[in-house]
Amino acid sequence: MKKSMTITEIAKEAGVSKSTVSRVLNNKTDVLPDTKERVLRVIRAHQFQPNAYARSMSQRRSRTIGVVVPHDIDYVFQNQYYMEIQRGVLKALTKRGYYALILCCRDMKKAFDAVLQKRVDGLLVISPLYEHTPQINELLENHVPLVLVGKAPASQKVYQVCVDNYVGASAAMRHLFELGHERIAYINGPHFLPSSEERRRAYLDAMARQGYPVLPGMVQEGYNSIDSGYQTASRIMDAFPDVTAIFVASDYMAIGVMDAIHDRGLDIPGDISVVGFDNIQMSEQVTPALTTVCQQIEEKGRVSVNLLLDLIEEVETPEKPVVELEAKLLARASTGPVSVKTAKKC
Repeated sequence: MKKSMTITEIAKEAGVSKSTVSRVLNNKTDVLPDTKERVLRVIRAHQFQPNAYARSMSQRRSRTIGVVVPHDIDYVFQNQYYMEIQRGVLKALTKRGYYALILCCRDMKKAFDAVLQKRVDGLLVISPLYEHTPQINELLENHVPLVLVGKAPASQKVYQVCVDNYVGASAAMRHLFELGHERIAYINGPHFLPSSEERRRAYLDAMARQGYPVLPGMVQEGYNSIDSGYQTASRIMDAFPDVTAIFVASDYMAIGVMDAIHDRGLDIPGDISVVGFDNIQMSEQVTPALTTVCQQIEEKGRVSVNLLLDLIEEVETPEKPVVELEAKLLARASTGPVSVKTAKKC
């Protein structure tokens, strides 16, 4: 048996769709005799044996997907981003008659067990970490229907729905440059998220293109919480009292940054401009309203679900594994031109 042979490869060699191969394997009657024989010839030539998991799932579905959030429960429920993603997921599932099993587990083995136990038909993984690469590869090798919500490591060929973090972060920096800012600090997200590296790279590249210095301490790492944003911004303002803008990799941290600025008696954006990333609902509700990069959070959830269900139901799916939504800057009241007094300090 050629172990590496997959249904996709069988379909390509036979010149048919994956769904046709699946119907032949399950002895369905709605396949033309000539087509069926062509598929069977390829199967016999490669001594192909269908994956036991895939075969059992085609025969019996739970109409439930596993929504995997591989982070600590406190981390998830402190950040509105995850609530908005799940809203998009649940709306799309309801529309297509499926249910969700929410799995908050840093160890992806628990999610794999849920699949093996036939409790779920496939997995939707929200914000995977670099450390999950081997487990995600194992799921793919076992032909588990899988979609990632968020960026995967570049080496992984897996269906993923994300935004172009580099483009979004570059737009935020361009906005600040247009307002006259040069002394711009950056608070990155956790290093274990692939998206954090893209946003950090965009910041550094933008500063380098403008010829503006990035001194040690001007780039800090946060943990995507309000308190983390507050503490990190305080360290930046202590070290760089002449900073005129802070770009933050998440809205939730940016709200903490704004609190830290206000507690020092400083004005936003008169003294310091602030830009976030996400466009969670709270970003419009704070004072002043937060300038941010919108990454279409609820839409990411909806698109991810429909892609996963198409995989489960063996509907034709896009050849390109990465579905990238537009990241768009939303300019609000938290950013403004560098003031005369601030410019003199610089």
